[in-house]
Amino acid sequence: MSGYSSIENGKLGGRPIYNSQTKISLPDIEFVILTPKQYDSLIEKFGYELFHKALRILELWLKSSPEGEKYRGRNNYAHFRSDGWVINSAKFKN
Repeated sequence: MSGYSSIENGKLGGRPIYNSQTKISLPDIEFVILTPKQYDSLIEKFGYELFHKALRILELWLKSSPEGEKYRGRNNYAHFRSDGWVINSAKFKN
């Protein structure tokens, strides 16, 4: 459907729009934005421990890196790719 617009699909089918009620709320996690459904699927995919290591790594990067500033306030689901730097960093972190 051309021109279709909704909160689910973002403006004209682009990136979804999330408000504060659809974001997860975790202690010590301020900048990483995920929906509850995305959070659950990532825990199922990677396991609780590995995913939470990756979550802390991404949070630190978003908080302290100048490159991370442009990803603040956006959904960060795409950072958790199986072959991505966040998951690989978490795998090799003690």
